[in-house]
Amino acid sequence: MIKNEKLKWLNVIFWLASVAAMIGLMIGCGRFFDDSTDMGLLIEFVIITVVTLGFLYLISGKKTFTYLTNETGYTVKMLWPTLIFSGIFALFGVLAYFIDKPPLKDNWLLGLIISAISMFLVGVYEEGCFRACACDALLPILKKTKHPFFWTALISGLIFGYVHVVSFDFTDLQQTLQFFLKIANLLITGATYMILYWKTRNLLGLAIVHGLNDFLPDFLNHIFEYKSQDDSEAYITGDASTTIVYVIQLVIELLCFIYVYKKVAKKIDYKKTLDEWCD
Repeated sequence: MIKNEKLKWLNVIFWLASVAAMIGLMIGCGRFFDDSTDMGLLIEFVIITVVTLGFLYLISGKKTFTYLTNETGYTVKMLWPTLIFSGIFALFGVLAYFIDKPPLKDNWLLGLIISAISMFLVGVYEEGCFRACACDALLPILKKTKHPFFWTALISGLIFGYVHVVSFDFTDLQQTLQFFLKIANLLITGATYMILYWKTRNLLGLAIVHGLNDFLPDFLNHIFEYKSQDDSEAYITGDASTTIVYVIQLVIELLCFIYVYKKVAKKIDYKKTLDEWCD
């Protein structure tokens, strides 16, 4: 990790570059191969993951990589409540499939396995970018501020939320409300994950839970010849139903944050953690 005060800003540039690279690759990979298929999407996510971990190495060196699997079981255990919302969608999906009874897809097992691996990789590169890279880049810069951990969570959380928002119309009240609800949801989710990262510096556990959150609402679409509506990632639709979904999600995410804050955040020695992080 860079120690010179002026050069520490280079780590911030590397972090922002990792965000830009992630977005650019998600847009650009489709120009070189078909990323609408399960295998194409897997290849795209492998590329993004490798690039993100490359930026993490540039920012942190070997130090952070030694902690990436530290206390994985504890991390997953503390984050399990964040699976409630996606689990609810998975349950509704199962009920819908029992009612409609659609046929199985050809090679559904292979598609399911590829999807599971792909969602895990999404967890790796998003947590690697917005938790690991963000902390390792921002905390040394913000160390002398009054609340360095708060500002790190806020800055990374806002960017994490913004990159998940598809374009929308500010003149439409529903779309504007959904925009702010989406940002709020991901800001709180990011803060919850960030607390565990401060405590353990574990990336594997974060990636597992993050991947499950992305996998659960959509996994049945890889088994059956039927496309369900994944409202957990509906983004900005302008429909009142999506707004209601985001409000429910916000309540659940707030409860998860409070749970993790009480169980984990209050037990962190922030001064010791900051000194060790920035040495």
